[in-house]
Amino acid sequence: MGATKYEVPTWETLDLLCSETVGRLCVIEHGYPLAFPINYRVVRTDQTKIVFRTIAHAAVARYQGLASLEVDRIDEASHSAWSVIARGTLRRVVGQHELPDTYPLVTEGRHQWVVLDVTAISGRRFTTKPASDGFAVEWQPTES
Repeated sequence: MGATKYEVPTWETLDLLCSETVGRLCVIEHGYPLAFPINYRVVRTDQTKIVFRTIAHAAVARYQGLASLEVDRIDEASHSAWSVIARGTLRRVVGQHELPDTYPLVTEGRHQWVVLDVTAISGRRFTTKPASDGFAVEWQPTES
């Protein structure tokens, strides 16, 4: 059995993004797409920003340019899931700022602040039905 996909309105997509603190930041390095787990916070002002801290020599600290953040949750008990992708431009923050702390899991050396200035955001919800054998959920996300 496949999953049923529902598009999520922008306001709900932002709420879902704010409900989590860990996602995968995607950048291109040496011609290859790479995904890095990060702890993040969302700043909602006139333009949505996603902020995080990292070490100064990390790939995501050196990278500036187009990037995306993917965040999702799968709840097997309720046979549901959601996924959000925020796209924008990644930049380093230099000097004083008033950005909220992201409380990274690893704090040592995480002094470089980075911001993803969000230019597009999309979200989807998925629902599934229990497998016919009653023991597993057949998880087959639909194509976007």
